[in-house]
Amino acid sequence: MKGLFVTRNRKAGELARTLQRLAASDLSLVLEGETGVGKSFVATRAHRTSRRGRPFVVVDCGSLPATLVPSALFGHRAGAFTDATRHHTGLLERAGDGTLVLDHVEALPPEGQTSLLRALEERAFSPVGTPVLQPFRARVIALAAAGFRESVDVGEFRPDLYHRLAGFHATLLALRYRPEDILPFALAFLRRAARKGSAPLALDPDAGKLLHAYPWPGNFRELETVLIRAVVQADGGMVCPGDLGLPAGAWPQVMEVAAGRAAPLVEIQRLYAVWVLGLERGNVSRAARILGVSRRTLIRWRRDS
Repeated sequence: MKGLFVTRNRKAGELARTLQRLAASDLSLVLEGETGVGKSFVATRAHRTSRRGRPFVVVDCGSLPATLVPSALFGHRAGAFTDATRHHTGLLERAGDGTLVLDHVEALPPEGQTSLLRALEERAFSPVGTPVLQPFRARVIALAAAGFRESVDVGEFRPDLYHRLAGFHATLLALRYRPEDILPFALAFLRRAARKGSAPLALDPDAGKLLHAYPWPGNFRELETVLIRAVVQADGGMVCPGDLGLPAGAWPQVMEVAAGRAAPLVEIQRLYAVWVLGLERGNVSRAARILGVSRRTLIRWRRDS
C-alpha cells in the first residue's frame, strides 16, 4: 500500500504506516473522520491492496429505510413479501469475497445493526424468504463521521456491533490539524494538472499563504475543488489569490485557527492583511485603502508574513 497518503505530519504519518501494514490483511476497519478527510480513498486503497479484482461494494447506510434494510443487505426471494415479484441479490451477496464498505455506518437503523451483527458473528446470512444460509466472505470497512466512538459510548450505536467492525479503528486527521500538508498537496495537484494537459502553473506566494491560513472545513475534498477552479481561472502561468475564490466570510474561522495556535498579534495582523489582499485579487492599492495602511506597509507585511 505504498503511498497510501503522503504527509509531513507526524501523527498522520504514523497512522499511514499502520494502515499500510493492515491493508493486506482481512481485518475489518473503522475509518472515522470529518467529511473530505479521505476515508473513501483509504478504503479503496485497502481494497486494491488486499482484494484487487474482486467486488468492491459500497452501501450508504444513511439512505436505507429501516423497513428495507434486511432486503438491501441480504436480498430476498420472489414472494417473500408484498411487491417482491422477483429475486433480489443483497449487498452481502454482491460483495462476495471482495470488500463491503459501510458508508455512514453510524446512520444504520437499529434493526439493521442487529441483522448485520448476526451476519458478522456467524459469517453467514439468509436472504429474506428463505432459511438457506449463504456464506459471508467479504472484508468489511466501515466509514463513520467524526464523533462515532462517542455515539457508541452513549449507546446510540450497538457496542457489540462496533467491536465486530473495529478490528482496527483509525481516526483520520482533519486538514486544519495537518497544515504542513496543505502546500505540498496543492503543488502536487498543480503538477498532476500539467501532466493531464493543463498549462504548467506556479503558485503565487500570497496564494500559498491564503491556502495555509484557511481552515478547510471540507478538508482535502474542499481543497481539491478550490484548486480545480483555480487551474481553470488562472492566467499567465500563475495561480494568484483571486483565482482561489475562497469565501469572504471565512476570515473569522481563519482568526480562530490563528488564535488556537497562540499566534502573536502581529502574525494575525499580517495574516488578515494577506487575506484582504486575496479578496482584492492582489490589488495592493485597494487592499491598502481597505486596511487603512500605506502601500509600503502592506508590501512589507506581505513580505514578512
